[in-house]
Amino acid sequence: MKNKHILLCLSRSFIHTAIRRCSNAITFLQCCPKFWAQQRNILLYFILPLLCGAAAEAQDALPSNPGRPSTEFSSRQYLLGDWGGERSTLAEKGITFDFFYITDLQANPSGGLQQRQAGWERFRGTIDINFDKMISWRGLSFHTTGLWQSGPNLGGNIGTLANPSDLVSQHTTRLDSFWVQQVFLHNRIRVRAGQLAGLDLYGLQEYGGTWLMEPLGYAFGNLFGSIFESFNPAGTPGAEILVAPTTHFYVKSSVMAGNRNPYQQDPTGTNFAIRNSANFLFEAGYLWGVNRCWPTEVGPPPPLCTDTPVVTTAKTYPGAVKFGAIYNGGKFPNPQGIQSSANYLIYGMASQALFRAEEGSSRGLDATFGFDYSPGDVSRENVQITAGARINAPFESRRSDRIGIGFVYSKISDPFRNFQALLGGPLLGSEKTFELNYSLQVTPYWLIQPAFQYYVDVGGNSAIPNAPTLGFRTKITF
Repeated sequence: MKNKHILLCLSRSFIHTAIRRCSNAITFLQCCPKFWAQQRNILLYFILPLLCGAAAEAQDALPSNPGRPSTEFSSRQYLLGDWGGERSTLAEKGITFDFFYITDLQANPSGGLQQRQAGWERFRGTIDINFDKMISWRGLSFHTTGLWQSGPNLGGNIGTLANPSDLVSQHTTRLDSFWVQQVFLHNRIRVRAGQLAGLDLYGLQEYGGTWLMEPLGYAFGNLFGSIFESFNPAGTPGAEILVAPTTHFYVKSSVMAGNRNPYQQDPTGTNFAIRNSANFLFEAGYLWGVNRCWPTEVGPPPPLCTDTPVVTTAKTYPGAVKFGAIYNGGKFPNPQGIQSSANYLIYGMASQALFRAEEGSSRGLDATFGFDYSPGDVSRENVQITAGARINAPFESRRSDRIGIGFVYSKISDPFRNFQALLGGPLLGSEKTFELNYSLQVTPYWLIQPAFQYYVDVGGNSAIPNAPTLGFRTKITF
């Protein structure tokens, strides 16, 4: 009861202060840095005790008698279990946690600029608070996530356009994203503000977790290089509004800081740094099929979407299509280094279940396709096309396993390739990448995913030998 009172006072103080100092929507982003500079200690003091408490509770998670194998231990959702029931108790009060370790161990035995082996690893922790359950504040929620990551960049060593691992960016220990969200009109309108990772929301792949390589495993790989859209773990300040007039259609729009060097401009993720020109983002999506009326990246489902999956004995074929655009009004250089105003990028994505082996199950074949385009006079890698297929539960006895097959096409724009050729460099074209992997769900909390990738015309340069990569991903959820 005491904790509930403290959190209630804290949340009201935080929001009321923001309202007083940010009197209207136009000045909101301008005043956020001053507000955040004064309030970030309060937020960190709020988050850190929760993380420390979670670690303390985890001490009770191991089996009471480790000498005896336990079927419960291998079937539990998390490695550290339910913390003696504390994790479920916290969830009932609106506080949920997610902690995991993930690493990609890969190598290219031949081809590319260099032959290297690399292991990129990451620890990530996430906290979500639903104030509906905690203090009966309907529609209010809070989210924050932070991480530590490190390792060599295999894609940079090989010289690829599409990175072999979607985890790779920069060595950092950083608060990634955090935001406050409020929904209105029975979840038909959602407003979110804080520090956002644009690629988590715009250009995100529908079946992203199926592949290792960046453009299919996460989001289009040229979104930052072309338009400086923020990405995880380098989120930037922003605000978003989403409107869902029906359960199958949504429109959302956002403004986010287009920081061009986010790791240096905000090394820890706690400075709420607004630098360079802003990005204006838009996306509209339509979804169909049973149990497919709301994408996970959009947020809470609208009223007509059920909280639990619809039980059906028929074969279902869910799908989705979405189109988006990003605009940045800043200065962008052409191949000669001459600056011009503004740049944009457009994208489209579609996914569809194609085959179901049995009724009432997702076992079968899904496919996805995506493309993006940005003007080639200021965007070096101005076109990317992604295509993939996944086979869910390829073996009847392995219901949680999956086979992933993927293809990525990345093109160097004509103005950039021609200018480089005039300087005596190679005439670049496009890079083609293929991936085949198998996701082995050893236990609900432990994933092993061996993968084979093959790069043709590495970096768009046909003179560089084609490069195969071999390796695997492992992920443990605590």
